[in-house]
Amino acid sequence: MGQNPRAEFRAIYDAWFDDVSRWIRALGGLEADRDDIVQEVFLVVRRRLSAFDGVNVAGWLYRITTRQVRDFRRRAWVKHIFTRRRSQEPDVLAHAGTSPAAALERKEEQRVLQALLAKLAESRRTTFVLFEIEGLSGEEIARLQEIPVNTVWTRLHHARRQFFSLAAKYQATHGNDVNRRRDRSMETTRR
Repeated sequence: MGQNPRAEFRAIYDAWFDDVSRWIRALGGLEADRDDIVQEVFLVVRRRLSAFDGVNVAGWLYRITTRQVRDFRRRAWVKHIFTRRRSQEPDVLAHAGTSPAAALERKEEQRVLQALLAKLAESRRTTFVLFEIEGLSGEEIARLQEIPVNTVWTRLHHARRQFFSLAAKYQATHGNDVNRRRDRSMETTRR
């Protein structure tokens, strides 16, 4: 890289902060942990910037982000074993301005989505989330993951098929519960 490492770091940070934050979400990082993981990613970037060859910044950052999300999950799992988990996770707390029923329904939908996504293989899940939720193109995903574009489309095809199959199974077994909750929520808002 160039002569001024501080300026180079600042340029990478400013240009890629939002992308790194989105990738963390796509990789399954919790919303409550996102800021901490972003910070860890850029600490690694700062430490390793002098050794980086400057080719494919997006791919380099994506690999660092993937490792940091993985490591953060492992540390959280170990902490869970020893602390028996907090009674309230920050992601479970209601957001200001929403009714308790709406907040509960939103949280339940997020829980179901995360549970369904967790059943996908990591490579397929990441591709699915980056494409379907984050809105990246197949070419962007290929560049990030350093894989051929056709591999992106193959992973996306299999991920969609598996996701919709899992969603159909969930709906078949829990459909009545979901509809009852939605009816109660609508009735509460009418009052």
